[in-house]
Amino acid sequence: MLSKKIILSSLLIVLIYVFAFYVSGYFINKTAFNGCVNCHDEMEGFESSHLPQTIGCNACHLGNPNTSNKNFAHKGMILIPGNTSDAANTCGAVNCHPGIPERIITSLMNTMSGVISVNRFSFDELKNPEGHFDVKDLTQSNADNHNRNLCASCHLSNEKTAWGEINELSRGGGCNACHLNYSDLAIEQLNNYQKSKVKRERSNENKNQFENFPEIHPQLSLNVTNDHCFGCHSRSGRISTNYEGWFETLYHVSGVKDKNNFRLLMDGRVFQKTKGDVHHAAGMLCIDCHVSLEIMGDGNLHEHMEEQTKVQCTDCHSNESRSISYSQLDYESKKIADLRNAHNGNEKYLITAKSNIPLLNTYIKSTNQKYLLTKSSKRKLNLNPPAKICIEGNAHIKLSCSSCHTEWVSHCVGCHTEFDPLLEGYDLLENKDITGSWNETPSDFYVDYPALGVRIKKNGDQIVDTFLPGMILTIDNMKNNSDKKIFKRLFAPTFSHTINKTGRSCKSCHNNPLTIGYGKGVLSYSKNGKWNFQSYLPKRPEDGLPKDAWIGFLQTRRESSTTRTNTRPFNIEEQKRVLLVGACLTCHEESSHVMGESLYDFEKLLLKVSKKCVLPKY
Repeated sequence: MLSKKIILSSLLIVLIYVFAFYVSGYFINKTAFNGCVNCHDEMEGFESSHLPQTIGCNACHLGNPNTSNKNFAHKGMILIPGNTSDAANTCGAVNCHPGIPERIITSLMNTMSGVISVNRFSFDELKNPEGHFDVKDLTQSNADNHNRNLCASCHLSNEKTAWGEINELSRGGGCNACHLNYSDLAIEQLNNYQKSKVKRERSNENKNQFENFPEIHPQLSLNVTNDHCFGCHSRSGRISTNYEGWFETLYHVSGVKDKNNFRLLMDGRVFQKTKGDVHHAAGMLCIDCHVSLEIMGDGNLHEHMEEQTKVQCTDCHSNESRSISYSQLDYESKKIADLRNAHNGNEKYLITAKSNIPLLNTYIKSTNQKYLLTKSSKRKLNLNPPAKICIEGNAHIKLSCSSCHTEWVSHCVGCHTEFDPLLEGYDLLENKDITGSWNETPSDFYVDYPALGVRIKKNGDQIVDTFLPGMILTIDNMKNNSDKKIFKRLFAPTFSHTINKTGRSCKSCHNNPLTIGYGKGVLSYSKNGKWNFQSYLPKRPEDGLPKDAWIGFLQTRRESSTTRTNTRPFNIEEQKRVLLVGACLTCHEESSHVMGESLYDFEKLLLKVSKKCVLPKY
């Protein structure tokens, strides 16, 4: 019979082994020298921040790292981590990126609040295009069903369910939407694995399921390219395509085959080449302007895009310099700066006028010189102050930067939307095939300057800004009321990302009917002081305005004219003032002394007009 001492000693040894097992499991859990590596020790290609030796495989994929048994190891495992459904437990874990998944959930790129409110407003299901909404709560109303069929895939909570790189067709995926990157070798290996997997399934071969299994792991990194933005932002406002200098056409692919200045997207749309944004030409990516608190949200709910946007042109291009030192950075900004090696000695970072957010790739020297380093290529670009014409006098003090510097926008002016109960469609929210879907047919598409209108800030200040046709469309054959028909003529505020350096000419604003809101046509001034407008496009029978017009000639609209409650077209007095300068420009050159003097005191200048000058008569 064993003595009590021997029994206690044996129990102590067992307890030590059990304790050692769990302690080693804890550290293995953190360093990835565990059961995961027994089967996947060949995996490589990780970026430094996510090395298995540093954080362990299970930090991202969960599962059980303390066993080599496949079934036990894979229990609770997440094959594609980073979707918003699991981001709080994977990417957003305490030791990784806490708080960010919660911000993403409330961001507009996830809720689609503005898309929902404007769509419901267009379908007469909402009195005003405002309020907080979430795509996950879409109903089966006409407006919401329209979003389900055509728009609802572009939200970050749309699950990524298959391995593969981000491309033009990618939608959602949570953290993966911006941060997932495949190397060429990783793509090649994944393609080979998928082909062999399909071959085995078709032949019913009972081979090892890991045959041709990829050995190069994709990366999750700060390398956020324009391709990551393209899938969602080449639709609607078409910011991604605009920025690179591509505008959408109604051409069929067969008519532009082998033509160099055309581009076929993966979804079948045909784009034509034109002038790209000046920032794109300089080598800047989307993330060189847009910061994390814009893209991933700031934790607050916003109604529309312009509320969540933090960066303005004047943050970089102004005579003033607002800055912050490295030691003053918040935790998240300092972490990003360290990861990007974005600390340049004693030079300070520029900060935004809205919320004092640091722009971590912009710097100000002690000599007050400002420059930007592109985040990927590290290209150095000087940040020039505004040109003299932008700030001299007071004539243009109420104009936004984009009102003069936007090169072009896309005008879509004849859409027809109807519900077809027999059309095979897809519910983009529930990701399933359906019968009965909305169908849209465009009729007129062209590229030109934006229209100008008025945006009213919260403090009451009125700013002249850029607009484009948001919805000039008819809606009929409603899902729940087939007899109802709706016609809408709504213009939308835009920042189309087609900025040029030189700005517009005076005549392109003051003598251009499209800019004022009348649509394309001929605007002429007679010797007896009368303005006349002749539209290029026919009038719509619903309201008697030309197809592409926002307002009638020397008329205005107040109700149901824009997709925002704080925006409007020019009123009649504002139109007359624009045309008054336009009348002067019919005789005086833009660079003349007279027109230069008009920038400072136009009213005083009018007192000195000669008898030859013919001012407008209404």
